[in-house]
Amino acid sequence: MSGFKNGPVPNPSFENTDVNHFSQPTEFANDVYVYGKLYADIDASDVFTDETIEFNGLTVKKNFFVSGVSTFIGPVDMDFLTVFHRLNVGAAGTVFVAISSQRGADDGQIAGRVGIGTTQPDGTFQVGNECFIVKEDPCLVGIANSDPSQLLHINSGSNAVVVSSAGTFGVGTDDPGSFGTIDNAGEGYLRADFDGSIRIARNIYDSAGSPGGNGFFLQRDAVGVRWVSFEPSFTEGVFVQDEGVYIPTTGIAQSFTVFNFRQINSNGTGVDSLIPIPNPSNPTQIVDIQTQDFWGFNGNNIYRMSNVGIQNNNPSSTLDISGTLHATGDVDFDSALNVDGDTDLGGTLSVAGNSEFNGTVDVDADFAVRDGTTDKFFVDNVTGNTDIQGTLDVAGDTKIDGQTESINKDTGALIVDGGVGIEKRLNVGGQTIINDATTSTNKDSGALIVDGGVGIEENINIGGNGVIAGRLDVDSVQDSSSTATGALVVDGGVGLAKNLNVGQDTKLFGTLELESRIIDFFNNNGVGACKTDYRLSSFDVSGVGAGVSWRPSGVQTKRTLWVTKNGCDTNSGLLEGDAKFTIGAAAAVAQEGDTIRVRSGTYIEDNPIGLRDDVAINGEDLRLVLLIPKNKNKDFFHVRRGCLIENLSFTGQDFVNDDHSNCGAVAFPPTQASVNAGTDFQAVTGFTALGPADEGSSGRWRSPYVRNCTNFMRKSIGMKINGDHANANNSGDNNLGQDLKSMVCDSFTQYNEAGIGVSLSNNAYAQLVSIFTIACDIGIAATSGGQCDLTNSNSSFGNFGLVADGYGDIEFFGTINTGTIGGADSIISVGTTDILQRIRTPFDGQGTYFHLDMNQYADSLSTDIITTPLELVRELKITNGGNDGDYNPGAPPIVTLSEAPQGPEAILPEFSANVSAAGTITSIDVINSGRNFLPNQTLSVNISGGGAGSATVDMDPILFTVSESTVAASGTGISTVTFNEFIPYPIFPNTKVEFVRLSRIITSSHSFEYIGSGTDINKANPFQAGKPVPENEVVAINGGQVPFTSTDQKGNFRIGDGLTIDQTTSTIRGRDFNRAIQAQLTPLILALN
Repeated sequence: MSGFKNGPVPNPSFENTDVNHFSQPTEFANDVYVYGKLYADIDASDVFTDETIEFNGLTVKKNFFVSGVSTFIGPVDMDFLTVFHRLNVGAAGTVFVAISSQRGADDGQIAGRVGIGTTQPDGTFQVGNECFIVKEDPCLVGIANSDPSQLLHINSGSNAVVVSSAGTFGVGTDDPGSFGTIDNAGEGYLRADFDGSIRIARNIYDSAGSPGGNGFFLQRDAVGVRWVSFEPSFTEGVFVQDEGVYIPTTGIAQSFTVFNFRQINSNGTGVDSLIPIPNPSNPTQIVDIQTQDFWGFNGNNIYRMSNVGIQNNNPSSTLDISGTLHATGDVDFDSALNVDGDTDLGGTLSVAGNSEFNGTVDVDADFAVRDGTTDKFFVDNVTGNTDIQGTLDVAGDTKIDGQTESINKDTGALIVDGGVGIEKRLNVGGQTIINDATTSTNKDSGALIVDGGVGIEENINIGGNGVIAGRLDVDSVQDSSSTATGALVVDGGVGLAKNLNVGQDTKLFGTLELESRIIDFFNNNGVGACKTDYRLSSFDVSGVGAGVSWRPSGVQTKRTLWVTKNGCDTNSGLLEGDAKFTIGAAAAVAQEGDTIRVRSGTYIEDNPIGLRDDVAINGEDLRLVLLIPKNKNKDFFHVRRGCLIENLSFTGQDFVNDDHSNCGAVAFPPTQASVNAGTDFQAVTGFTALGPADEGSSGRWRSPYVRNCTNFMRKSIGMKINGDHANANNSGDNNLGQDLKSMVCDSFTQYNEAGIGVSLSNNAYAQLVSIFTIACDIGIAATSGGQCDLTNSNSSFGNFGLVADGYGDIEFFGTINTGTIGGADSIISVGTTDILQRIRTPFDGQGTYFHLDMNQYADSLSTDIITTPLELVRELKITNGGNDGDYNPGAPPIVTLSEAPQGPEAILPEFSANVSAAGTITSIDVINSGRNFLPNQTLSVNISGGGAGSATVDMDPILFTVSESTVAASGTGISTVTFNEFIPYPIFPNTKVEFVRLSRIITSSHSFEYIGSGTDINKANPFQAGKPVPENEVVAINGGQVPFTSTDQKGNFRIGDGLTIDQTTSTIRGRDFNRAIQAQLTPLILALN
């Protein structure tokens, strides 16, 4: 064992003579007893035994490994003990146990646990059964708690003392902070939670660290709780002014009890360093006194976002210094440095970029421009000699005073080894000889090459060919009378690559053959975009000249503009061959009295298109000229006085899906008010001026006229006639027909599904002939005083036929001079004027109502003054028919209103409920509409029987319609007005009367087919089970009127709502018919009795 004594074990101090050496592996067949010390340098792998090894005394100087269970009976002293499975102290670990790893899958051991007083610890570290335990992932410590749920958990329940993972201290609770939502970020983290009483023997320190004083109160501020010296409920405070103005600066000045000083960042703007404002979170108690520096800050940096002056109270630059500037460090200029005064540099000036000197540069020593150490430009300051290693570019004059004559290229006052480039003239006083013999093949080759012109006083003789790359100018004025005379005579042919311009006559002795175009007098070649079939034509026009010019085919007319699919909007439009491409472009130039002729084709137009007075648009044929709006929800044409629209079809790009709501095929131009309101849009092409339309300079209104057109635009309005957009009164007089606001029509088919055929509003008027509406939502709609006369027309399919709804704004008003008794049909109106105080006469088509003082009528329970029409019941609408069995069909429920009418001479309404076999209410008939409900009465529907049925009530105004009037007297405005109805109550003197225009449609022989069957033509027709709704044929509500005669799809003839001749049953029925029969028979019955 060479070197054994020098190994890792202690030296046994034996001499070599006293040692038995085993140089080979040695085996002992039986036990080996060592009674002295055993010195061994062995590893665990060096010992192999399956039996127990007992050591009475064992000292291990290095590592000692035991793979099995080791039991130490006596004391053990070792520096390091590594246990790979389990270390027990005491029997089975009753005193101490440490579990390092799990030996088997079912041995019940959990690695990484230490126990004191327990053989099987439940946590990472446990003392006793419930005395102390440590758990990990998460790390939890329990004292007298075997299952801790907090970072430190002592006891549990009401006896618990805990510290949570968030650092919250809890007493009497296992989960501190679980009493509700806590805003830790905004209100500060919860640090303690006590469930139970708390005793504080000494002081409480507030959020500022103050223990308060005797008699102080706790009060909360933005940071926390503070001791304050006065009672918190005390609300009397201090008013705060900002620059002499109480805050807040809007509303009522506020007093404050708390001043909160806050430093804010000015962000480098503003000049106010003290800004008091009410605290946003507590504006009635706390005032924030905000202070800010004029400098903003960003971290440790400060800045200013405005000009700054130093010794300068009016800075004009970002930094404006009127004194000196001293910088000990480097100064970095990223842009130009402008110095107006002298600059003295004591050291070297190093410029990395370009330098510009606008004055003299004075150099007293040699001057050199170097590339590294090589001089590229050098001037000797004594001799003036200059050495230039590169190109010399001299912008000014250069003079060489040497007199040496040149006899060859190497002699003379100036000798240049390279070429010489001269930008301008070269003047040579003596003869110039060019010895080079290079042949010239183009302007850039030869012995002499001149980029500019060459002026030669005498003859020029050229021995070879001559090629002139630039202009050849012959100044001779000799005329040519033959091929051999003239300023330029060429014996051979002449080839010209470009234009030939001849100032006078040109005579050709041979044939003229053209391979390209002819340019006319106006530099036009007759071809190009928008030019088809152009022809040469001679002209002689004073002030223009004489010559030939290209012009389109056709004969020019004075009052017609053409639009074709071959046209172009840059054309004049005055010839069919020079037509416009769009109607909008033609309308832009069309003047009063012009006609725009539109050839066949589909035209997609930028709408609305505005027309001037008396402009007509004439399509070639109804089905051949199709107009499509680019802007689907804006009007197509805005027409004015005397305009004509004919032979056109309005259509969309997608007939089934396009939505043209609010788009009127023909409409008046809107006013600025309507455009501002967003309900209408100004014309974008054509004549784009806003409305209203007026009679112009003619002094007479002529209605715009639509003839022989069809509207296919889905959901659009065929004719949108808004009276607010037409005012025939141009001069302000009262005799120019300004009340017309009208359009006329002949043959305008409306196949605009779900749209409106004709809309009349705001006292508009129209005369309509041959209007055919198909699948419209409403065929003809008159609202807010719109009126029309409808003849020879038809309404097929759709939701509603003719609808008159409401009345217009007040037109005239007056005062009752002499009172009337109840039942009178006339009044005397005094001071009958319009809103401009002009004397006016009431007329047929107006409705009337009175301002009634209910105090004057003994039978009225009201004391109100009524300024709008009294009302009657129009209909009751079922909102809930009730549940099955709620009502008895044999004994229908009684239906009443919540209030009786409170007007004078009132009549109660009567109703009759219709009950189905299932016991639900299907409808309620109005037997008697009653009369004279006040407009301010709130009405509801009562249904007896206790069922779930419910309904709402719709009311109509009661208007007395004017039959005739005497002409209002000049000066007094007195007019006797007779009505079509009797006034059931007396009218007292000085009662105000107001006249409004009724919404009214007058029609005769109108044809209805399947009205109410819907707006989808594929579903509304009878072949698809479309069902008509007869009551939708004519709707007159809210004071509107529809006097009519009509025939439906069954041939039934109606005269208004009161008489129907049934073709199928050959019977006559109706309210008016029954009244007539009753009037005839009643006297006979009475006589027989």
